[in-house]
Amino acid sequence: MTQPALHGLSHLGFSVHDVPAAVQFWVEVFGFRAVVDEPGFTFLIRVDVGLAIGVGDHGGAVAGGFDERRVGLDHLALAVPNLPGLDAWARWLDDHGVPHSGVVASDAGSHLNLRAPDSFPVELFVLDPAAAPTFGIPDPAGAVARTHADPAAAEVSVPGRGSLSPTAARGPSAPPR
Repeated sequence: MTQPALHGLSHLGFSVHDVPAAVQFWVEVFGFRAVVDEPGFTFLIRVDVGLAIGVGDHGGAVAGGFDERRVGLDHLALAVPNLPGLDAWARWLDDHGVPHSGVVASDAGSHLNLRAPDSFPVELFVLDPAAAPTFGIPDPAGAVARTHADPAAAEVSVPGRGSLSPTAARGPSAPPR
């Protein structure tokens, strides 16, 4: 049997204590747009990068804070195209009062770390082109997951809610790229 196809990342779902605080963070800091907003759940999208995030409080039952030392997700890493872009993110975060690590170089590239509400770790990462072959990536641009070849032309599927046109799902003024 041939392995079934995957078309990319559909969406991420985060359990949060405070849905409005999480929505405010993802909208104001990362330029997502809420396409579904209900009590206890919001579905956010950035069509231009092919990424969607659902945040929910499970009827107020979310307990404890995020701890990357537990089994499960360690962090969310978002790709940034180059080092000047990462520097622009550092300034953007400063302008929005979001504490961060500053740009830090590593063997694989450069990164900047911050925390979303509920102490959720987010990394902004630029792959060093010289390190890409080490990971089996001949072209560093190929290291970025894409849900669609042309996200601006793609219809957005909201789990359990149907599809939206790109213009209905496009967000506000986006942060630097």
